[in-house]
Amino acid sequence: MITFLSSIREGVNTVHKNWQLVLLQIATMILSCMGFFIIVGIPIAVAFVMFGLDLTEILKLTDAVSALKGSTALLNKYFGMAVVIILSILIYMTAIAVIWVFTIAGSVGVLSKSIIHEISHFSLERFFREGKKLFLPMLVFSLIMGGIFVSTAFILGIIGGGASTVIDMADGHEQTLAIFLRIFFYLVLIALGIILILTTLSIAVFGTADLAFRGSRAWQAVKGAAKLIHDRPSSIGFYGLLLLGYIAASFLMVFLMTPFTLIPIIGPLLYLPYHLVSYAVQGYVNLIIIASVLHYYRRVTAQDVSGGADTSQTGEAGQTLPPAEISGNQGD
Repeated sequence: MITFLSSIREGVNTVHKNWQLVLLQIATMILSCMGFFIIVGIPIAVAFVMFGLDLTEILKLTDAVSALKGSTALLNKYFGMAVVIILSILIYMTAIAVIWVFTIAGSVGVLSKSIIHEISHFSLERFFREGKKLFLPMLVFSLIMGGIFVSTAFILGIIGGGASTVIDMADGHEQTLAIFLRIFFYLVLIALGIILILTTLSIAVFGTADLAFRGSRAWQAVKGAAKLIHDRPSSIGFYGLLLLGYIAASFLMVFLMTPFTLIPIIGPLLYLPYHLVSYAVQGYVNLIIIASVLHYYRRVTAQDVSGGADTSQTGEAGQTLPPAEISGNQGD
């Protein structure tokens, strides 16, 4: 628990030294919104004019059958319009994914270099340098973790389907047994879902730390994070604690946003500034989570290198530095 609290405290201090990263996250969010109107909105508006889409035809579709038949007719009539919309959305999603991966890569790189004291203050030049350095490994790593998330959801779906089949079979013979099995399987599925999702998220965040500190390849980072979690199951609890803090902060911001929806006229005007403030707070908490994970990773890997005793070299502010990595990082 002492390691948890000290890692969080050091993570807060690291984010304070690099508070400009919060502004970069806000700028990325604004760029994402502007990109939607530029990449998606403008081509669709032009396509509306070019293909002469008549909205009255869509409004005439009053029931499901007519909507199904009408949508097929509209698709045949406005096939070019549909292609423009699909391409615009795909281009937008690709562009935004690239921008966000670069932003995360640059933020992780700056925070990790600040932790090992290679940089003393934030600089935009260093952010872009770290972003370019970690972009490709982070992109491949994100794709791998996305595949793992999909596989996890697929496994949970299969287990849930099997449980439903067993419950239906029991329901035809004994009502009491069916009720018992329904409650039992629901509890098991909830517990299993939480464990699998939390473990996958932990692999994602600790794999990111492995990318930043060791310069590993994407799949090596996945295996390194899995090994860390296997050797130290408490690391899942540490990330779970951070995740609860993020959920609590998000819930608080949503709760404080509710009164603005009840205020007439001026409420909507105050919503946009508050939304920016809310996003800044969430971005700040998210950076604290990343920095805390990086500090925790450095601390526990240093203990593993020193054979379980924290006897490795120590930097400023009592920061533990693994001996095996000091020389490599200084030459970066």
